Amino acid sequence: MKSTCCALALFALALPVSAAELGKSEEPIKLALTQETSAQITAHVAGELLKAAGYTVEFVAVEDMAVFRQMGRGNIDANLEIWPANAAPSYRDMVMDRELVEMGELGLILSEGLAYPAHMEATCPGLPALDALRACTEAFATDGGTPVLIDYPSDWDGQGADLMAALDLSFTATPAASEAALVEALVKASTDGTPALAMFWQPHWAVAAHDLRFVELPEAEAACFEDASWGPNANDVGDCGFPAITAVKAVIKGFKPRWPAAYILIENFQMDNDTLAALLAAVERDGRPVADAVADWAAANEESWRPLVESATN
Repeated sequence: MKSTCCALALFALALPVSAAELGKSEEPIKLALTQETSAQITAHVAGELLKAAGYTVEFVAVEDMAVFRQMGRGNIDANLEIWPANAAPSYRDMVMDRELVEMGELGLILSEGLAYPAHMEATCPGLPALDALRACTEAFATDGGTPVLIDYPSDWDGQGADLMAALDLSFTATPAASEAALVEALVKASTDGTPALAMFWQPHWAVAAHDLRFVELPEAEAACFEDASWGPNANDVGDCGFPAITAVKAVIKGFKPRWPAAYILIENFQMDNDTLAALLAAVERDGRPVADAVADWAAANEESWRPLVESATN
């Protein structure tokens, strides 16, 4: 899997650092392998770099809500993809108590909004502007029916209906039967050249693979949810997009003196949305094992990550 453009971005924020000793390289560094595919990919990418630096790496499968408890017990040394907004409450407590060391942002940004296939921009000139969507609502109708927003599945408590009302858009929000059905609806529309508008998120493999684009919504801020006069709809609150969230990294206390070079490497390790989306496509769309997809990526893109390893160890 040659993805040079994405690979070069992967460590674009990794600035030159001072090299350090490997430390106890004979002792394995245990990386968390949580339930989300993206987190497993991130862990394996970091694992490839650590192995290239001369370390032994072990992956420890763990449930999302138990990962920090296992770190506190010494069963896991590092967690490479943490979303603080969704993390177990113990995460912040352990950082405050200095049982965990937060290593800065990972580089991934999770955002969600109204997605559509790129071909809709020819049918609806002016997209991705919100005003353009409002002006050509009927272009999203299928079989002469009412324009439909494909919302998140019902058990996700989707906010599609509320968003349509707040933005004063004449779409009927209809929950997808499942996550797979939501993805399939957008993929099919992109492939067939038919209209579709859906609640969706990125990073996701379908965004890059099928050129999905997002409507430009007003940036979320406190006033949007408190003051009806703030946004495009003076009669309602919530007429804006959703706040984006960023991922961070963390290691257990004592990690730095035990594995000094690994500490530097993890501190400077970055992952970007485009590279993750490409690897997600290999795993979730093509059915490849995470370890195999990442190993192939690492072999094909060594020029992008090797300087980070060398700056931490030489």
